[in-house]
Amino acid sequence: MPLPIHSARIAPKRKLVQWLSTLLLLGLPFGKLGGESLLRLDAATRTLLLFGASIRIEEFYLFLIAVLILVFGFLFVTMLFGRVWCGWFCPQTTLGDLADAVDAGVRSLLPAGLTAAVLRQLCYLLISSLVACNLVWYFLPPAEFFGRLFSGKIGAVAGISLIAVFLLVYLDLALVRRVFCKTVCPYGRIQLLTMERGTLTLEFDPALKDACLRCAACVRACPMGIDIRDGLQIECINCGRCLDACRGVMDKRGARGLIRYSFGAPQAGDGPRHAKTLLLAAVLALLVALLAAGLGTRREATLKVQRAAEGEVKRLSDGSVVNFYALYLENRGTRPASYRLQTVPLPGYRVELIGADRELQVAANGNRKVELALKISPAPPGARDLEIRLVQAGKTIATASLPVLTR
Repeated sequence: MPLPIHSARIAPKRKLVQWLSTLLLLGLPFGKLGGESLLRLDAATRTLLLFGASIRIEEFYLFLIAVLILVFGFLFVTMLFGRVWCGWFCPQTTLGDLADAVDAGVRSLLPAGLTAAVLRQLCYLLISSLVACNLVWYFLPPAEFFGRLFSGKIGAVAGISLIAVFLLVYLDLALVRRVFCKTVCPYGRIQLLTMERGTLTLEFDPALKDACLRCAACVRACPMGIDIRDGLQIECINCGRCLDACRGVMDKRGARGLIRYSFGAPQAGDGPRHAKTLLLAAVLALLVALLAAGLGTRREATLKVQRAAEGEVKRLSDGSVVNFYALYLENRGTRPASYRLQTVPLPGYRVELIGADRELQVAANGNRKVELALKISPAPPGARDLEIRLVQAGKTIATASLPVLTR
């Protein structure tokens, strides 16, 4: 009599991945690097905080590259691992599994009735509240969020977003769950378009169909209600529950399970198995390199000059000329900074900056407007440009041109 085969189960690994990814989503807003959130889109300053880097809206090209990396990275994972995202990482699947666990837990504690129904709904409400708060934390720092929430100053945009997400998640848990995956979510259709010969799939090996006991354990275990023996289907989320169910049945007979994960079906034929994936990986690597280069060479601060609307030029009795400006300083760093303004010497002339003879403090990811006057003695014979520098700790951070008029 053959010894029983005890095949490894997928469920513990899937649950571990779900817990780790969920904790990552919940914890990212609390993590800090350089005094700022690891990942947050700060609406007030129009800045994307990205693992120590701050990308302002004025640096849209960097923001665009970051979005492209996200999109191409998602497609890369899909081409290589297929629907594993849906079954192992997707928040919608995690919420559905969590709701199922709540239902099972309530049934084990209480008999069916009003008390059990109320307890179940309370659990849904708590989960919905946490998800809604977590989403807002990616726009408001958690400490600021709680302070504004408890003081009743959460604001219209954050408040409406909080309530809307709360209601959507609650309705999802109470009524929708995996119906969304079957009917609304477009990811399954996208995955079919991006599949290639070597894409990871969960499949019933048709070569072993004669060994199938027709027990339908795989069908009963499937959260989507499909029969994997019918081949690749859009509704399949590659969660592996059917695999565990089949292995459980076949182990008792001393045989191996008939369902498996495979990088490409055996009947897929010969030819390149990961051609599109490798091409996409190259594009993704290029985008990552461009973002790294952009962040590495970006200026820490910017300086912009605008002539004053009134009193642009004033000639004094001593023969000097005064021009008036408004300067706009931008600190792109994650910490407050102190700057000084300096002009390049003009041979044969005395150049003075009036109103900028002190350290200029600019908040992290902040802007500051500075009004000043430029006095040149004696007045130059004609219009010219003079360079002005933004200096921090003796280092020139940014430069701009001051257009000097004499009349």
